[in-house]
Amino acid sequence: MAKPLALSNSRELCRGMATLFKDGDVRRAVYARMLGSAMRSADTLVIDELGLDHGSCRIDIAVINGHIRGLEIKAEADTLARLPFQVSAYGEVVDKASLIVAERHLDAARLLVPDWWGVVLARRCANGEVALRRIRDEKVNRSIDPVTLARLLWRPEIVQMLRDLGHPERTLRAPRDALYPILASALPRRVLGARVRETLKARAVWRDRPRPQ
Repeated sequence: MAKPLALSNSRELCRGMATLFKDGDVRRAVYARMLGSAMRSADTLVIDELGLDHGSCRIDIAVINGHIRGLEIKAEADTLARLPFQVSAYGEVVDKASLIVAERHLDAARLLVPDWWGVVLARRCANGEVALRRIRDEKVNRSIDPVTLARLLWRPEIVQMLRDLGHPERTLRAPRDALYPILASALPRRVLGARVRETLKARAVWRDRPRPQ
């Protein structure tokens, strides 16, 4: 059964509004309706546009605490052209994912996301707000790729992690791309995931923007 999120009386409010809404409209609603507790948690990092596989794909909104959760937005003004690639990229890294999708894309999008993805319907309301209604719950992703997960780390981070594990300095001088499979094979997947999450949450700055607050 579809479950409404925080916006009340969404069916009554969401009649008669024809204006196309964009990513930013949905993103504001997601922060307001879905991420309040995450934003208030000292143990949770919420970050926009988290790069995967060194930027080949980006998570629209990543929520990092005891797991990595990816939220992908498809507003009315968007297309679904990149969604299959994004689904594949998310599937190598995130523990859970949800697609927040405009009604015009809903039927087509549901055919493109696997059953472990949650689905949230986004609708423009008569008062100008975007209402959100969960259509399908998230499940746990069982197909994470350890090497791609490790690639969330910057070179200094992975070097330090390998040094702490006792790898010799000659190994640490290898090219960055050679270090990721070494780390992935050195740790159980659960341990690797925990260390990657803690490293991301501990970053004082991000290269292209201040640390999220």
